[in-house]
Parts: sequence; C-alpha cells; structure tokens
Amino acid sequence: MDKVCYACHTDAEAKMSKTYTHPPVINAQCDACHVSHGSNEEDLLKVSGPKLCQPCHGSFMKEVVGGSNHNPFTEGMCLTCHDAHGSNVKGMAANTLGPLCFSCHPDLEKAIETGKSRHTPTGTAECTQCHSPHNSKLSNLLMARSPDLCLNCHKDLKAQLGKEKVHSPAGRDCLRCHQPHASAETALLTQKIQPLCGQCHDLKKASFAKAHLEIDPSVIECRNCHDPHASKDPKFFKATNHPPFIGGSCEDCHIVEKR
Repeated sequence: MDKVCYACHTDAEAKMSKTYTHPPVINAQCDACHVSHGSNEEDLLKVSGPKLCQPCHGSFMKEVVGGSNHNPFTEGMCLTCHDAHGSNVKGMAANTLGPLCFSCHPDLEKAIETGKSRHTPTGTAECTQCHSPHNSKLSNLLMARSPDLCLNCHKDLKAQLGKEKVHSPAGRDCLRCHQPHASAETALLTQKIQPLCGQCHDLKKASFAKAHLEIDPSVIECRNCHDPHASKDPKFFKATNHPPFIGGSCEDCHIVEKR
C-alpha cells in the first residue's frame, strides 16, 4: 500500500521521518483510516473523526462523569490538537503547546503578555504540567488538587509546610492568594497585598493597630515581617529578623503615629 499511495502523496511519506509517527503510517496501513476509492467523509476517511479513532483508542476516549472534559476531546475532534500522521511534538500534537492551546484560549495569552508576573509553566507554554489535555476527575482539567499539584514543583515550600506552623490558605489552596497563570501583581498575587490579607485579617481592629504601632494599614507591606506560607513563630514572623524587632521594641527605631 505504501508504494501505491506514496506515488502521489509524497508529503505523507515525509511524515514517517517525524519524531512521533502514528502506527498505521509507520506500518504503511493507509487503509486503516482511508477508503481507496470514494467516501462521504472528508479526506476519504472511512468514518467521521471520533468513530475513526475509537476502535484503537476507545478505552482512552471515555468521558469522566463528575469531572471535567476538554471540549475537543468530548466532541471527538481529535484533529483539533493532533496530527493524524506524524509530528515532531510529543503526543503527535499539531503544534507546540503554546500556539496550540492559545488558539482556543487567547484570553490567557493576553494575560501572560501583559501580566507583571507569570507562572513559569505558563510562560514556557507547558500547559500539561498542570492540566490534562483530555479529561480529569477534577475541575479545570487539573492533574491534581492544590496544594499537592503546586508542591510537585515548589519542593522548597513542601519541606517548609511539612515542618512548621502553616498559614491556613497555604495549607489548603494556593489559589486563595495566587493566580495560576499570570497576574498584574508580583508573585502571581490575586490582588495587592493589603486588600488580599484584609480578606481574612481585619486591618481596622484595635488589636491590629496596636500591634503595628498605629501605622496606616495601606502602607504596611505584610511580607516584610511575616512569612505568608509557614513559620516556626505563632505570628508567622520570618526566621531572620532585626534584633530590636525580635524583642518587640519597635519604638527603639520608629516613631508611633498619632491619628
């Protein structure tokens, strides 16, 4: 079959030299997918897309009930993401992940381009580090729940969270404070530090004002003194601090504001 088909389809023969090649192409079994003479489907296919792929990939093509399923996968539009013959990209992807994923998710591409900070896998278009391209038992096609998913890469935090007093959001869900793709703030924060911390900590309480020498909360940079993830200190103070600060004698250096 290969000599007959390749006599005209010289471009198809070139697909065999790709890094990842579809087995029917390797084995010159063009008739595994195509009809030799005529078909009611495009490209002389035996049947439409999903039905064509299902005989070989049936067990893989089952939708997840109660989870999330990628639209092209659910609709059986395999060729939205894959090249049917061969590709130099893993998984026989039709393009590198950035252009491939952004062709349907242009909003993410714009956020990455304009953001002050961006998640490394997002910046390098390694979307599949966090997301399944087909389906998942979790929402948003996630490969695992937060914080477990995040700690696969952030191993320094994993060790920290395992030994010390853990800040509640950090121990439960990183997305309480961080954007997963890109942010207009530093460190992928969902918003500026004062309103972010103010969601859980009442910055107007008298006890807060007393502990912070009556300083205007809008100018306080919480991360200068507190570790946002974990600490050995019950107040989440950082491991290394200025000696007067450790002794609680802030007024040695600072003038108390009178409001």
